[in-house]
Amino acid sequence: MQLSRRRFFQTSAIAAAATFAAPEELFGAFEPQRSNPKMDGVILLNSNENAYGPLPSMLTAMKDATAQAHRYPNGQALIARLAEMHKVRPENIVLGCGSGEILRMCVEAFTGPEAGVVIASPTYEAVGRHARLRGRRVAAVPLNQRYEHDLDKMAEAAATQTGLVFICNPNNPTASLTPRKAIENFIAGLKDRQTVLVDEAYHEFALGSPDYASFLEKPINSDRVVVARTFSKIYGSAGIRVGYAVGPVEAIRRMREFALPYGASVIAVAAALAGLNDPAALNAAIKRNEADRAEFLRQARQRSVAVIPSWGNFAMVDTGRPIREAIDYFARQKIAIGRPFPPYETHARISFGRPDEMQAFWKAWDGMKG
Repeated sequence: MQLSRRRFFQTSAIAAAATFAAPEELFGAFEPQRSNPKMDGVILLNSNENAYGPLPSMLTAMKDATAQAHRYPNGQALIARLAEMHKVRPENIVLGCGSGEILRMCVEAFTGPEAGVVIASPTYEAVGRHARLRGRRVAAVPLNQRYEHDLDKMAEAAATQTGLVFICNPNNPTASLTPRKAIENFIAGLKDRQTVLVDEAYHEFALGSPDYASFLEKPINSDRVVVARTFSKIYGSAGIRVGYAVGPVEAIRRMREFALPYGASVIAVAAALAGLNDPAALNAAIKRNEADRAEFLRQARQRSVAVIPSWGNFAMVDTGRPIREAIDYFARQKIAIGRPFPPYETHARISFGRPDEMQAFWKAWDGMKG
């Protein structure tokens, strides 16, 4: 059952009321509004987008799909393809308008007045933001000194009135990994019926790490794990909004109750299918990011810049000054960098751009330090 008209208006009313009352930090998950970069010349290194755009096969599919723009979308072919890829049944999958909708569905489905959320800090803010808007308890546990999820302390927090635990791995904004074995032990040690949402938005960027293994490629025998994926990152399709979740049938059924009707558009579905059927282009995009990341780290080492070990298409660096000052400085150079992520008051999240964009970034960096 999809989101009913009554439930939609109830949810919208609560969100609208909270918009006027909630503090600014609840809305950190949204990137600042920006004008057309082709018109104002701003280099965008602030949103972990794929600077190279969609795979060529996806662009072709999107153009062809516009001929069907007058029709409502049908995501069943995409669900079937994903089920085949992940070796599950279609009933184990739900599509979303980007993985952002998937995260919202999980908050709606698995939390309540007596069942809150446990998240890391810092991490991607959407789950905590949705939970606060719903009046749910949010326990934010700081990352440990290795920039991993502090799973021991998260387990302690989850022992009390918790319905959902959120693990973003690799983590955004730090691009750091929490070892797979540690997450398995954490899940096995949970006592109550908490659902564990593992956000694998940056999955393809971490394949070279011996500490990483996807919960889709290597599933565990647990009925509490839901995995979120997106086409926004490695597939370069943040603007068309398509993501999905894989999980136990009952969990997915509960999530579908809060899904937007026709959440994934005709164009998004066509593009996603094309991307899944183009493994050569996908592998090329993965290798390109590996090269871009290696070059970023090389430039950082040359300048003795402290960088949190990165397994993403971005890195978090210590600017040595208050982050607001760094953001304002780069803005004057027409370069947008990541927003503040407390408690890292001097760190900046830098998304990897094209080579010429990164040359401009490092030139600006040298000017800031000069």
